[in-house]
Amino acid sequence: MTEPTIPLDQRTTEGAAPLVSVIMPAWNAFPWIEEAVASVLTQSFRDLELIVVNDGSTDGDYRQFERRDPRVRVIEGERGGVSRARNLAMAAARGRYFAFIDADDVWVPGKLDAQVRFLEANPDIDVAYGEIARWACLPDGTYPPASSYFPSLPAVYEVDPARRGWGYTRILMGSPLGMITPVMRRSLYEKVGEFDVRLSRGEDYDFWLRCSREGRLQRFRAVLALYRMRPTSAMHQMVKDNPLVQVLESARERFGLADPDGRAVTPAQFRRRLGRCHFDHGYNHFWSGDPGVAHRAFGRALLHRYRPARSLVYWVLSGFKRLRHGGPHGG
Repeated sequence: MTEPTIPLDQRTTEGAAPLVSVIMPAWNAFPWIEEAVASVLTQSFRDLELIVVNDGSTDGDYRQFERRDPRVRVIEGERGGVSRARNLAMAAARGRYFAFIDADDVWVPGKLDAQVRFLEANPDIDVAYGEIARWACLPDGTYPPASSYFPSLPAVYEVDPARRGWGYTRILMGSPLGMITPVMRRSLYEKVGEFDVRLSRGEDYDFWLRCSREGRLQRFRAVLALYRMRPTSAMHQMVKDNPLVQVLESARERFGLADPDGRAVTPAQFRRRLGRCHFDHGYNHFWSGDPGVAHRAFGRALLHRYRPARSLVYWVLSGFKRLRHGGPHGG
């Protein structure tokens, strides 16, 4: 069923449901959330609500944002993790579309207008997403102006015709959507359900893999959001398990290796994908983590026949490093 089109310059009237619900989990993000909130509320598209879930923060008054702008709602809660926070927000959301941003990141101007206009005009597409720029700090600890990363406004509206349609196998093989650019239809969320709170990492990857089985995607060419690189960012946190491999193996068991339209990857391609994930996990731990974890990961990379010579060298080196740091069972 085609959804009715609403004029995009229409402003939300009091009591009416907004067209877009923006989901923002926040945990001790007070030094950065001001900029994140501003990047949402100053979008040219204004028919939105911003739902901030305070996930047990102790660093400031998050309620102030809803006192400043009636489009903001703050949900207070105990610390429960980013998946639980996003689930709470989506359950409370009133919009026809859901969009996502974290409390330390920034959207580029025009992003929401471009994506919503596209989705309103293309009812066969369920998710519109774009590129992410990594926003690294300067040597003095400050960040360059976000505006230095912004594309031109006309570029924000450009889509990639080659990246339209079913996207499960692309995501499976290493082209993730990220978490802070997609806009999705509520109807897709109602099909796939919530984020999996059992996953300590990779919950967003799992979510978009599930979405890609039920809905078609469209990639926008331009950078649509900035990901603030911080030492406490999830990608910098070392974990012993390899959540990426867990998500990939779960997806293979549930969905197989083919898109709904029949386009498939081969078992050999998927084995190489798993081998690369094991190798990368081992490499990170070899240099910055647990040498025992690295040793096991390089061993699994060898079993998957991923770059066998290089994997073997690192397997041997991490074995020696493990013995020096803590005996045969690792550090």
